[in-house]
Amino acid sequence: MVLDILKSEDGRKAIAEAQSKASASSKGTGIKMLSEGDAQQIQTAVKEVLTDANSSKMLQEMITNPKFAGEYAKAIKSETKNLHKELIKDPEYQKELIQAMKNPEFQKMLTDVMKGTEYRQQTMSVMQDAIQSPLFRLELMNLLKQVMEEETKPKNQKEKSGKQGSSSGGNQASGKQGGGGGGGGS
Repeated sequence: MVLDILKSEDGRKAIAEAQSKASASSKGTGIKMLSEGDAQQIQTAVKEVLTDANSSKMLQEMITNPKFAGEYAKAIKSETKNLHKELIKDPEYQKELIQAMKNPEFQKMLTDVMKGTEYRQQTMSVMQDAIQSPLFRLELMNLLKQVMEEETKPKNQKEKSGKQGSSSGGNQASGKQGGGGGGGGS
């Protein structure tokens, strides 16, 4: 009798109306439409599926399905992002991450990737794109100007300190030269 009512025109209208109201109020999340008991049952079922050894193959198949994987990634995107932000702040996680990067196997893999033609082509493409940017060019020009100024400053300072040192230590130098020159000429 219930099936007959649901299949009737009035039943279909009532179901469609309830679905539209529920989706408008819950903004697409079907879990809010469930009662407390239903939500608990779903949580228990999910927990059993995830922890059951027999369902491992089924889960692997589901995760390799691109459509499911994409929808799942979208569903947990904000939680994953927050988790990564919190982990990066954790000093213990930072230490472990650095240790993993110092691992010789990781370094070898990274070096092999960087030696590859695809990586080099991508790097060249990025560099060419950056050089085309007027803002990057301006920044590069400022950096080059700073480098040129820094390179000329130490030479000028060395020359000034060298002149001061030679004038104050000139007697010592000339005394050594004179003694060395006199001994060499005899």
